[in-house]
Amino acid sequence: MKITVLTLIVFLVPSLYQNSHAEEHGAMPDCSKMPPNFSISYLDENADGAISLAEYLQGDSTHQKKTFEHMDANHDGVLDMAEQKEIEQVYKLLHEQHATGSHKT
Repeated sequence: MKITVLTLIVFLVPSLYQNSHAEEHGAMPDCSKMPPNFSISYLDENADGAISLAEYLQGDSTHQKKTFEHMDANHDGVLDMAEQKEIEQVYKLLHEQHATGSHKT
């Protein structure tokens, strides 16, 4: 029984977090136009594996410092690989919700 509960927690909690986190981005630009394999790595101008605020802002004129600060979960001033993967998962979830028509309006 303990293994079942632990397994459920391990797999359910990240999924719930991604769902709730994705809903926070409902007011962000239309993610439906992004491919399901969307990646933000193209913003990494110097190819050091991290996206700085300057790289983020230069990458798209719609990008805002406030959004970057929200995505920078550990507040170290860069979007490291773990944060980039999380962001990509959120966009993927939004894309899937749009594709299935299950997104909130």
